[in-house]
Amino acid sequence: MTEKEFTVKHIFTDVEKFKQYQYLYSPQEEHFGIGWIISIEKENEHLGIFLHTNVTGNQEIHTNYTLRIFSKNREKNHSRSLSRVFERRCIYGCLYFIEWRTLEDEYLDDGKLEVEVHVKINKMVGFPEETNEFPRKDLRSFGEDMKQFSDVTLKVKKRKFYISKLYLSSHSPYFATLFLGRFQESEKSEIELKDVNPQDFQYYLEVLHLENGIDDDTVQGILSVADMFDTPKIVKKCEEFLLEKSKKGLKRKLELAGNYRMEGLKKQCLDKIKSKADIRSVIPADPSEMDKEILAELLKKSLDSN
Repeated sequence: MTEKEFTVKHIFTDVEKFKQYQYLYSPQEEHFGIGWIISIEKENEHLGIFLHTNVTGNQEIHTNYTLRIFSKNREKNHSRSLSRVFERRCIYGCLYFIEWRTLEDEYLDDGKLEVEVHVKINKMVGFPEETNEFPRKDLRSFGEDMKQFSDVTLKVKKRKFYISKLYLSSHSPYFATLFLGRFQESEKSEIELKDVNPQDFQYYLEVLHLENGIDDDTVQGILSVADMFDTPKIVKKCEEFLLEKSKKGLKRKLELAGNYRMEGLKKQCLDKIKSKADIRSVIPADPSEMDKEILAELLKKSLDSN
């Protein structure tokens, strides 16, 4: 991504029991070194949705963001887009996001409400330089200057990557089949890759070419690309980083372990869960979103603690 973007999500429960001026808060999520929380409120027969940050001192975060709610099975959604500068103790959102009657009739699912806020950070003031890069500098070029050394061009949205077929094929069965198989694409000099973020693909290629580019901001994007293109070597490198260096919370690590089948990370996370309070801290608002094997292990731990 050319800017810093992320989405905060939470499913609030028992919303139909809300009383006037009552608030509910999502757990805090960390993105780019900042904590983010969603809150909802009932006021004057309307639902209000707000976004909180933990910026301090003279720090500023200049943002565009979209508040969105979903109906059952995500059949419909309602959204509002805003531009705000977050400063110390600032809370921004929409007080009259939607009428309460409409919310009850069209969006609540057995009292549950799915809320997400997609945030694009345009500028950060008062933060360390390494936090404020948009994005960090590429560790290796795969652009026009590498064209003479490549034999295929991969187009990801508007960005082109000049790479070696054999090098990618030696690390990824997906690319081996694409480049060396009997598919029509194998004869093309330019191939378009769909459903891939170009900046995440840049990070993936860097790690594949032995650059040390995995950190807490890039690891999820690298994992998503490595999983899509069947590159177990890269998944293993990401797992080693999450095991040894990452500062991500236990809940987020456990989620990544389940999503990308990282057994070592899964074991490390589960070994740290000792009590019912620990279990509650990692269970998402909608448990069906959690990896079934992890959920079963947590249920067993819960029973064993009785």
